[in-house]
Amino acid sequence: MMGTSHAATGLLAGAAVGALAGTEVTDVVVCATVGAGAALLPDLDEPGSTVGRSLGVVSQKAAVGLRALSRRVYAATATPRDGSRDAGHRHLTHTLPAVLVFGVSAFLMAAVAPLGTVVVVFAMAALGAGTVAKSFRGWGRRRTRDTAAAILAVICATTAAFAPGGAAWLIGVTVAVGSLTHILGDWLTRSGVPLAWPVKHRGKRWWMFHSPLPFHTGRSPVEVVIRWVSLLGAPVMLWVAVPAVPAG
Repeated sequence: MMGTSHAATGLLAGAAVGALAGTEVTDVVVCATVGAGAALLPDLDEPGSTVGRSLGVVSQKAAVGLRALSRRVYAATATPRDGSRDAGHRHLTHTLPAVLVFGVSAFLMAAVAPLGTVVVVFAMAALGAGTVAKSFRGWGRRRTRDTAAAILAVICATTAAFAPGGAAWLIGVTVAVGSLTHILGDWLTRSGVPLAWPVKHRGKRWWMFHSPLPFHTGRSPVEVVIRWVSLLGAPVMLWVAVPAVPAG
């Protein structure tokens, strides 16, 4: 999937987490933007990806390091049936253990580090909102959309830090769910993802699973439909989260 599609599905998934597990209506908005950003994290093994370019040299160096780590882990765990391949992208960071690492890391930062919640929410919200905004090209100037995304990230970070709700565990769960959404999105494509790793499947630890009806990334109307259904469905989670108001 393209970055905009990943961010859109993460937006909906995060909003659902906030609506179902949050304690305040504001959790829906905070979790939605966090989920949108977290849905880009698995692509941090690609320096040219949206998340790989998000912090300039810093994120690109991190992406280069993760890609090298992915290759080393593949070489150390691959079976003879896996064969030899460039396992830098769509391998280690696209596994279920990686989802847990992303989620636990976000939880620990939000729970332990001073202003950790602010840092995690702002980073994920800025990345997510900025990527979602790309779906609305033609709806105003790019600078206006980017400014709106930055303002939304500041509001979400401030809300998570000082308003009721925004628990560290909820942030961690949202990051995990967002990154899982990315992996499931790539499962829909022809390239697939190694969902079974590190367990063997048909003699391979790096078996690339994909849906029965996979599509080409960026070239399928199915991806467009998924993106817009996610974007339109996210606000519905606010309605789910709002408690019923007693009549009279």
